[in-house]
Amino acid sequence: MEYNKLNINSKKAWFIARAIPTIIISAILIGGDYYLTKKGDFFNDTSSLLANIAIGVIIFLMLLNTIVYPSLEYKQWRYIITKDKIEFSEGIYWISTVVIPIVRVQHIKINQGPINRKFNLANLHIYTAGGSYRIPNIEMKKAEEISDFLKDKVKEKVTENDR
Repeated sequence: MEYNKLNINSKKAWFIARAIPTIIISAILIGGDYYLTKKGDFFNDTSSLLANIAIGVIIFLMLLNTIVYPSLEYKQWRYIITKDKIEFSEGIYWISTVVIPIVRVQHIKINQGPINRKFNLANLHIYTAGGSYRIPNIEMKKAEEISDFLKDKVKEKVTENDR
């Protein structure tokens, strides 16, 4: 069984999706620190230093999430869809593998936001009675093919069970 990887453009989509809030939050933190420091009454030297360290750590972690994590996530994400099951593996530090029997699938949704649309990617949402699962950043055409395949398999299983 050969596992499928996500589209290579996943890394770019994740980078852009994370860069936007990183820039906005960093600007708010730096602007707020600058404003409060200029006021002079709010911070003394020690609390100003601690605030700057905290802001630096937050921005560093956000940059790490934006720049490094998309490549790590891309390396870990893989999935396979067979006639009986959907299996995918994800995670950076803790790898989790999910196996969904096709007979448990209740409905499927394809979602495409503005960033994914730019790269012709889509997120495939799979709903079961136990919860919902997502396979991110699949090529739109492939997501539609998988969706059609799963719908056909679910229909076959339902027809078999009705006999």
